[in-house]
Amino acid sequence: WVLDDVATISAEESGKLVLQRAQGSGRLKVTAELDNGGAVVRQSLMIDVQEPPREQEAWVPRPIAEAEQPVDGQFIGREAVGADGQLWGQLVHAGRLTEPADTVFVRVYADEKLYAEETAQPDVEGRYRLTARLKPGLIRYRSEFGSRRGGVENVLQRAANLVCGDVFLIIGQSNAVATDFGKENPFKPNEWVRTYGATAGDPNGARLKLWAPAEARSPGGRSEIGYWGMELGRRLVESEGMPICIINGAVGGTRIDQHQRNESDPTDVGTIYGRMLWRVQQAGLTHAVRAVIWHQGENDQGADGPTGGFGYETYRRFFVTLAAAWKRDYPNVQQYYAFQIWPKSCAMGVDGSDNRLREVQRTLPRLFSNLSVIATLGVKPPGGCHFPAEGYAKFAEYLQPMMQHHLYGKPRTQFDSPNLQRAWFTDANRNEVVLEFDQPMRWDAELISQFYLNGKNEQVLSGAANTAAEGRQVRMKLKPGTQADRITYLDSARWNPEKLLYGQNGLAALTFCDVPIELP
Repeated sequence: WVLDDVATISAEESGKLVLQRAQGSGRLKVTAELDNGGAVVRQSLMIDVQEPPREQEAWVPRPIAEAEQPVDGQFIGREAVGADGQLWGQLVHAGRLTEPADTVFVRVYADEKLYAEETAQPDVEGRYRLTARLKPGLIRYRSEFGSRRGGVENVLQRAANLVCGDVFLIIGQSNAVATDFGKENPFKPNEWVRTYGATAGDPNGARLKLWAPAEARSPGGRSEIGYWGMELGRRLVESEGMPICIINGAVGGTRIDQHQRNESDPTDVGTIYGRMLWRVQQAGLTHAVRAVIWHQGENDQGADGPTGGFGYETYRRFFVTLAAAWKRDYPNVQQYYAFQIWPKSCAMGVDGSDNRLREVQRTLPRLFSNLSVIATLGVKPPGGCHFPAEGYAKFAEYLQPMMQHHLYGKPRTQFDSPNLQRAWFTDANRNEVVLEFDQPMRWDAELISQFYLNGKNEQVLSGAANTAAEGRQVRMKLKPGTQADRITYLDSARWNPEKLLYGQNGLAALTFCDVPIELP
């Protein structure tokens, strides 16, 4: 089965394809291929797909375990929708008493003032379940759980230093790990930015059960979320007044196929996906994850992938499959963020294969309703492979306004990296090409060297931003006689980081490769 043009969640059952959910809207192309050793039989059909509007999609409640209680330092994610339509945290006590009791109770204190008290009767076998709704924000909670019998109260468990807020995941390879930022670590632990477990890859380290304030880097990956993870957490705490939990499951030097879910054992400790999922499950946060942030692709620029071909040939399929797994395991995720990598990052790529990989990354949002792609191009100080501290800080600076709008209801600003929408010739002589972007653009005369027509450089004579089209169009005069039908911006074999195409918002445009030019 081959699915294209819309990101989907699907499964094959008894030779049938079951379409379970779309992550975008549009015309879904479904192709079945049969091969019994002879000629391949192939048939396709088109299906109109409409993803449920976010505001109409029900929030999926987290199943409560038979035995569950808070622990010191725990981060409680916003995961329950209240009567007011707002997201609240939920403190849970569930289990079975070893001694008879008339009732059980939980008392919750917020900044040392009594906040809530809940009581319940255990059943005949001593089983109980108590929940208390927590208001998210910069509030320190503690709880007391106990039983009463014959008017005598017995406190059985206490948990202190609890906070309630939002949960985000960082996944990918070394620029998502983001620990290679120099000798000095400017970050001190922040009580409002927390994480769970460790980024270690060995079975013992990967199964660390620990709540703690996050660290930019730490021996054994203990409580580690990377430089820009720390900066992003700090920014969101300050701007939103919200505790932030970031769990980083990135692994350096990995291809996208190595991030896939093991369907027979989803929490397989031997897989990147399984180690991350186990940590989120143990933290009780699977239904509180609001966004996944992905920085990966450097190791997919060449031709060393699992199929023996180039990474760009299979990257889109692997990403859609991975995003489907995220949506299944973190069902309330609302937004995905992905970075378009640096040209020929870490000196990988063959004859422009890295250009094509970035083109795949640029076009991924066409498949999704909730995916934003951010250009690393233009980050200063730059990084040919990894970034210095100031460069990584830019990652968080770019992400913050996006997340404020998508997740916190703040007004939209011009926070997107400019993205090409279409290209066309203005006449049959092909003397002028128009590039239309999704926002107003800037133009610099030195940019003429950064465009390629059918792979050939020095075909552009001049250019200008078209103010008549609200600045969204860039018009370029071409040398006479071109027969080209494709255009590329920025070939990594010959480029200058000081000669970049920018939007009027000051952000560098996403690079594009071999985009068809429409005829008049």
